[in-house]
Amino acid sequence: MQKRNKKLLGILACAASLSGVAAGAVQVSKANISEVKAATNSVGSRQLGVDVASYQSNDMSGFSNSGSQFAIVKVSEGTNYRNPKASSQISSALKNNMMPMAYHFATFGANSSAAVAEANYAVSSAKALGLPSGSYIACDWESGQGNNISSGKNPSANAILAFMKQIQQSGYKPLLYSGAYLLNNNINTSTILSQFPNSLWVASYAQAGRIDNPNFNYFPSMDGVAIWQFTDNWRGLNVDGNITLLPLSYNSSSTQAPIQEAAKPSNNTTTQSSSSEAKTSKTVMYKSLVYDKNGNKTGKSIAAYSQVTVLGGMVQINGRAYYKIGDNQYIVLNNVDGKMRTLSHNAYVYNNKGNRVYSAGKMIRGNSLKTYGAKYHINGKGYYRINKNRYIKAGNF
Repeated sequence: MQKRNKKLLGILACAASLSGVAAGAVQVSKANISEVKAATNSVGSRQLGVDVASYQSNDMSGFSNSGSQFAIVKVSEGTNYRNPKASSQISSALKNNMMPMAYHFATFGANSSAAVAEANYAVSSAKALGLPSGSYIACDWESGQGNNISSGKNPSANAILAFMKQIQQSGYKPLLYSGAYLLNNNINTSTILSQFPNSLWVASYAQAGRIDNPNFNYFPSMDGVAIWQFTDNWRGLNVDGNITLLPLSYNSSSTQAPIQEAAKPSNNTTTQSSSSEAKTSKTVMYKSLVYDKNGNKTGKSIAAYSQVTVLGGMVQINGRAYYKIGDNQYIVLNNVDGKMRTLSHNAYVYNNKGNRVYSAGKMIRGNSLKTYGAKYHINGKGYYRINKNRYIKAGNF
């Protein structure tokens, strides 16, 4: 969310597009984005919006003119910081017919009492800065500013719930923002969704650099997503780009009631595929064996760079994460979504012959990114694959 914390989110879905261009180049497909009349108290599904902090301008008109239907404004952090531009940003959003929402950067980690104190500060800040009564206030829970993300999935979820419940009791609608990696690995997200269905605002990027419209081939398949943050440089405006998955409103009944969607199977269980299961098209980035509901190999496989239809969200089988692709057919999730690794320094990109494919000016900058499959050996040196025929030396991680 905050620029200084971007590298810590663990949200990059892929280092570059399948065409093999350098990370940072624009390679996206047009999403099915509908055109609706903007409003200050509601926004439809598949609508674009931005989130802003003190790094962005007071004036939201440029974002509105580029198609933004809503603005999520940072109002506070901890219990002693308020965004000095928030009042102007909220006012400008309203003047430009954008629906304003807010977020609070959490520093409470897994401390529930501290979470309640921060929620109260977020509410008082939102009121003082002009956020409309009853609007959405998101808990931005990520690494940075001393926020401890390593206290365990259940304690972290319990503290986040304490924050969200206090927001709700104060008359606002709570959301939870974080990167897809943290939501899957550091938070018991199912506990959050059991009490606040469809309350997730998830960050996951298809590639580094500018993205104009979301490519749903890279949507992070998970339950309960209300908003997807798909880039940190929307249309070259150096602002986070988001899209709604559900209609949001603060002048009618809550949109956080359960909707008709597929239930996530429990360990070692499966459901028959049906029209009611959420379906997402994804690209298999690494040759994937097909397993049954018990985690046994079926003898089938999916070739790398093939398109598959994922049914529902992540499924746990014997402690391993899978995607369901058919009746009693599963593939390993990391072969699709990859494994997050952190670069220790800038790195060159190579092809499968060990030759550099980009100049020094096109190095991958120090960041977190996804790798696919096991370590490769090319000319006696170890590499990790980051895309089709694109590799980075293992020593750079």
